[in-house]
Amino acid sequence: MSAESTAVEPGWLPATPDWFLDALQRWDASGRQRNRGHAYLVVSDEAAEANLFNRVLAAALLCSSAESKEPCGDCKGCRAYRQGAHGDLMILEREEGKRAIGIEQVRSATRFLQQTALYGVRKILLVQEADLMTPAAANSLLKTLEEPSGSSLLLLSTSAAWRLPPTVRSRCQTLRLPKASPESAALWLAEQSGWPANEVDKALRMTDGNPVSALDKASRDPMYFSGALEESFSALLGNATTHVGVPEAWSRTEPEVLLERLLPFIETHCRRADSNYLRHEGVSWMLLHHCVAELQGRIKRGATPGSDILAAEVYRLCRSREHEEFPRVSRDFLANIGRLGVGG
Repeated sequence: MSAESTAVEPGWLPATPDWFLDALQRWDASGRQRNRGHAYLVVSDEAAEANLFNRVLAAALLCSSAESKEPCGDCKGCRAYRQGAHGDLMILEREEGKRAIGIEQVRSATRFLQQTALYGVRKILLVQEADLMTPAAANSLLKTLEEPSGSSLLLLSTSAAWRLPPTVRSRCQTLRLPKASPESAALWLAEQSGWPANEVDKALRMTDGNPVSALDKASRDPMYFSGALEESFSALLGNATTHVGVPEAWSRTEPEVLLERLLPFIETHCRRADSNYLRHEGVSWMLLHHCVAELQGRIKRGATPGSDILAAEVYRLCRSREHEEFPRVSRDFLANIGRLGVGG
């Protein structure tokens, strides 16, 4: 299914990746051996992959069909899950415009776990990217981990387990997901996205071989893997007087995605300038990198700039890189960054 063309239900799940099967079997075996815990920490190199694993596992547990280890898709529980309205499931994640998962969110989740299950025997809480919890939120969750409610189940996901407090990690059983083989990654992404082979290969190159991350990025912004963005970046190397106006591709791309794609392009030219001992070139590329990285950091911490203004200002900054006054221009950009709605 193409992420660009079809709207999906809130609880839509792609086919279960085959490299998940070992971890799912370990989960199943722990139940047969009666040593299944009430809290699991799922770790992957990519947050999107760990998040998907927890969603797959939750869907299977909430399915009322006993004939398959995977959700049947037809029972009352599966239909509610697909619609994003299952009464025994809560997904805790960073809210839009916030830089972290806050304590009030965790308190709300705790109250949810204390309620009686509506469909089956358990309440399930997914904590997506658990490493984004504030210290206060993590401490609040720790109380629930130490004193779980009834048959509740907590599934935490992360790509940075080291950021979690040791006390939280120690109270969870850990499931580490393996990296997909190149063959499995390409096959799964092609089946789920409907992309031709060359686009699949390109997406995997840009996500270090992680197909779940590639599908997630494309679903967030169809422009993520756009060739038009690459062409617009290459055009930045041309004569500054031959380009007028912000490229259309920039205006159609979410700010976070635009900066995420632009930074590697800048980093490549920083390295090239350094390897060729081009001092002036290297300095200007490094200054540009500093400005764009600072802007990206502000957005990741919860800033919400206007897309059009940000695209125009960043484009102007990039086009000024070769000017002799660029050091001053870059300083002014950083000093006035609050005008873009990214102060703080």
